[in-house]
Amino acid sequence: MSDLVTATDVEISRRRTLEQTPEIIGWDRKVMPTGWFQVAWTHDIKPGDVKPLRYFKKDFVLYRTEDGRAIIQSAFCPHMGAHLGHGGHVDGDKIVCPYHGWEWGCDGVNKLVPSDGAPTKSGRILKNYHVAETNGIIWMWHDIHDREPMWPVLREYRNEGDFLEVQPAVVKLHEKLRLQPQWIAENTVDVDHLIFVHKSEVIPTLASERGEIEYVVDGHIWYNNRPHPIQSSLTEGVGIHVIIIPQDPDQPRRLPSFLIGAVTPIDDNYSDFFHTNLVPQDTEVEGGDGPIPVGRAARRVKTLVEQGVRDLPIWENMVYINRPAYARCEAVMARFRKHCDQFYPNADAGKGA
Repeated sequence: MSDLVTATDVEISRRRTLEQTPEIIGWDRKVMPTGWFQVAWTHDIKPGDVKPLRYFKKDFVLYRTEDGRAIIQSAFCPHMGAHLGHGGHVDGDKIVCPYHGWEWGCDGVNKLVPSDGAPTKSGRILKNYHVAETNGIIWMWHDIHDREPMWPVLREYRNEGDFLEVQPAVVKLHEKLRLQPQWIAENTVDVDHLIFVHKSEVIPTLASERGEIEYVVDGHIWYNNRPHPIQSSLTEGVGIHVIIIPQDPDQPRRLPSFLIGAVTPIDDNYSDFFHTNLVPQDTEVEGGDGPIPVGRAARRVKTLVEQGVRDLPIWENMVYINRPAYARCEAVMARFRKHCDQFYPNADAGKGA
């Protein structure tokens, strides 16, 4: 037997298991991301409603004034710390603390201490957060340095078709999943997972046989443009992804639609995952004049929801590899992760960084 060490032996000796390289395992972002994030649907909060929120490792209160404005503020009354989302109520454009009845305006300023008959002179206020509503969704701007919104909220896709009203029949919420928003954003450029997780029958396994995808970056938006009429997608920040299913001239009965996926972090380990399906009604079947999806519309919503949950067992049980062993065709994944760097500000840079 030869004592010579072969080239293959040397190559094998240089290989490492995950156990031997623990530094590549684990989510390596140290701060909550910057951007617009979904916290509810418009239909969840009617005038006068109050809802507690827990996101970004913080507590908030969401309420709607009697004239219809959605407001998000810090959760705890600056008087003695009661959570305004648990027992608080709306009076006009104010939220009233359940503990001592202190009234706080939608500007965060105290308007009345009932026992004094006047506002507090303590100088304490509630913190206000930027809120917007599009596509039947309530969005909140988050930034660890409290910078003003750095880009507009997601545009109003409902202007681009005759879609059903956004209501419980066309939405789905998966609560407290073990995942980070970026994991889902990465899926938009991960073609191979469409074959093995979503069981696509139109994407060739060999990358060399696939059609070209045009990747376009415009500030906070990353576009994955596929040849029409194949579905395309985009991400805004790391918390929003949109799948666009266009009209197909070769399939006139295929309904054009949009899937808006939104992922909002609760803490360092868990997030809520919101699905909003914008679909036109199928007017050719019974019930086609109503607000609940029927026929092709119902099938489209069902399919989109079913596809959305296929990834859940993966996310719930995976470890995040921060330096993956990329395949040759996966260079775009490294580019996308670099694109995402901008949404995690330096925690030590201070306000205005």
